[in-house]
Amino acid sequence: MTATIKTSSGLKSYLDGKDEFEVEAGRSVLETLISLNIKPELIALVIVAGEQRSKDYVIQEKDVVKVMAIIGGG
Repeated sequence: MTATIKTSSGLKSYLDGKDEFEVEAGRSVLETLISLNIKPELIALVIVAGEQRSKDYVIQEKDVVKVMAIIGGG
């Protein structure tokens, strides 16, 4: 059972330059981020099927989970 994580460009460095990654379904977004070595506090927004979800959302088979990083600047 797999799903896909899609990231914003600011997170590519955590995924060896990729902007999407196949992950195992059945785990929360939070657990998945940690397994990918992405600090959960960097994530401002989680979108699944066009709806905002929390990091506690359990990823289902064939989900496409979009995660957006906090944007900094100055």
